Amino acid sequence: MTKSLAIDLGASNGRVILGEYDGVDLNMSVIHRFNNGPMERDGFLVWDIDFLFQQVIEGIQLAVSDHQIDSIAVNTWGVDYGLLNHEGELLHLPRNYRDSRMNSVFNERKDTFKSLYEKTGNQVMGINTFFQVLADLSIDPDLRDKADRLLLMPDLFNYLLTGKKYAERSIASTTQLYDPKKRDWHYSLMEENDIPIHLFPKLVDEGHQVGFLKEDFGLGKIPVINVCSHDTASAVVSIPSTTEFLFISCGTWSLIGTELKEPVMTDKSYSYNLTNESGINKSTRFLKNLTGLWIIQEVKKEFEELGKRYAYGDFEELIESTEQFKTLIDTEHPMFSTPGNMIEKIQIFATQTNQEVPRTDGEIVRCVYESLTYRYRHTFLEITDTLRKDFDSVYIIGGGSQSALLCQMIADASKVTLYSGPVEATALGNLLTQFMALEKIESVSEARRLVTKTQEIQKYYPDLIETDEWENNFWRYAEILNKEIKI
Repeated sequence: MTKSLAIDLGASNGRVILGEYDGVDLNMSVIHRFNNGPMERDGFLVWDIDFLFQQVIEGIQLAVSDHQIDSIAVNTWGVDYGLLNHEGELLHLPRNYRDSRMNSVFNERKDTFKSLYEKTGNQVMGINTFFQVLADLSIDPDLRDKADRLLLMPDLFNYLLTGKKYAERSIASTTQLYDPKKRDWHYSLMEENDIPIHLFPKLVDEGHQVGFLKEDFGLGKIPVINVCSHDTASAVVSIPSTTEFLFISCGTWSLIGTELKEPVMTDKSYSYNLTNESGINKSTRFLKNLTGLWIIQEVKKEFEELGKRYAYGDFEELIESTEQFKTLIDTEHPMFSTPGNMIEKIQIFATQTNQEVPRTDGEIVRCVYESLTYRYRHTFLEITDTLRKDFDSVYIIGGGSQSALLCQMIADASKVTLYSGPVEATALGNLLTQFMALEKIESVSEARRLVTKTQEIQKYYPDLIETDEWENNFWRYAEILNKEIKI
């Protein structure tokens, strides 16, 4: 029996998950879970790295108390990083991608966006590491001398666990500082923008052993392995398709895309703001980053502040009692990207686009779900138009895959057969990659066959009556995307 730990850190929570594989069956169990979220410190929105690492260690301690652990691997969200000084200590807490410090730098460089895309193949977004680094250097130019290494979040946790400094390619490919054709850091881009090259560590692929847990922890000599450490890259490993597929990785963020052999960096892919990120076995994840469950998570928080403690399953009942398509929002509008007052923002958007203002809890939730569904369809069309191909299957993975109503909405709106699951796709992909590194599984194909055999996958077929209603309202949604909103 092989036993490995997946440290699965997301923007809203973290888990330590045990995977047990006996050569036939793969079982997963959550050993430890904890909340995550940004906090304000010294005028910046930051991550509480001390708390998070304490929780990671606590989860490992719980696991080793009952199991002989063969390996550990970490995956996290993309773009954020920690800066180490020459003594190997953090200069400050890692800053959050929703922090506002990048706004001016991003706006000042709009005339360079196409050039940036041609060099990196990355969707141009203010949250990207490129803009974060430029903002940090603008705020504190002395960082060029004070900082010795920049470690993206999974690489930072690997460093804290082992003392070793590497950069894994899937997470590096989210930065807009990576050349997807050369599979290396884009050093000339760094030089052009006066970004110190020495900050960026050696790049490695998934399967590379980072090192062993530090002896100081007293947890044994357990190897720490690099998996596809960007959470979506790990999740895609676990998609059990034998043919070409589209995927929706639906968590706080939604990432919609497909798996290709080579990056696509064309005028059309740029016009649609589609991105190229590294995947397993030198593959390319060709996708678009979208707001996912973030808006509904914020709405849920506001409901709780009003004393309404809904579970996500309760939202489906609320929606069923409301009228369809009364109000639609552009979930990608910047007004929805920052925390706080989310219900009010939805109502302002409705007012400024001459739509009925949602008032009841059900109307607000339906507005978010329907708008998100239409954004998914819109993105499907962009990807299929760019690649000039249709896809045999669409998979939804992550937390959103647990909502039967959302899944049915997507199937109806996009007229596709939707496969839902595996729910724990990221942790599962993490574990499968560890088992491949340990030579317990031979290939990605074998890993995906194992998922088909051991994980529950639901199917959702489009309802032909409902598809007409979704079709009739899609063009109204498209018009809303082009309206100017003043905030």
